[in-house]
Amino acid sequence: MRPEPVPWPRHGWVRLGEGWASRLRSPLAPAELAEAEDWCRAGRPLVIARGRPGDGMGELRLGLATPDKRRIGLHVAADAAAGRLPPLPLAEALEAAPEGWQPMLTDLARRAQELGMAAAVYGSLAWQHRTGLRYVRPESDVDLLFAPRDRWQLDGVLKLLAAVGDGSPRPDGEILLPDGAAVAWRELAGQPARLLVKGVAEVSLRELSDVLALFDREDAA
Repeated sequence: MRPEPVPWPRHGWVRLGEGWASRLRSPLAPAELAEAEDWCRAGRPLVIARGRPGDGMGELRLGLATPDKRRIGLHVAADAAAGRLPPLPLAEALEAAPEGWQPMLTDLARRAQELGMAAAVYGSLAWQHRTGLRYVRPESDVDLLFAPRDRWQLDGVLKLLAAVGDGSPRPDGEILLPDGAAVAWRELAGQPARLLVKGVAEVSLRELSDVLALFDREDAA
């Protein structure tokens, strides 16, 4: 059986409520705290990041990325969240994409739907859509997220991404595994003996055969 969904998945989004600073679990430098407070006051969300070993069940790691590529990490109690959003569907992000990107991304979203999957997006395009600020640059990649349920969908999406090639934008991103971890799609497509896998709170190396077996079990479910 497929595991229960991760309650606070990476690449999802959170808006913090009033008084969130009192719910910090790790201190912020004064300048970072002031910037994060201004950000939240403007109603902008933060992205859910990977946890760390030792984090409690009721704690969140969040990221604030600015258009000039600065990063602020926040460690807060989960009850500081006033609302949450899932990873951004690619179909919703199209309106924020540069005009030159839209034909390729529209086709990619359509072909993923034909495989029975909805593509999601994170990174610069997602930040641009969620905030209305300018993040995407001419050299930006597009970071995609796919959650295939079985081996057929996995093989299909890897073939689809390989067929897109390295055009503009260059498709990057991750495949979500049935156990809630994720692996870079380009690495998985290369079929190395071992893969770097990003879990909820850790990064580890796994055998390729073990990763693929997760999808084989979904076929049999």
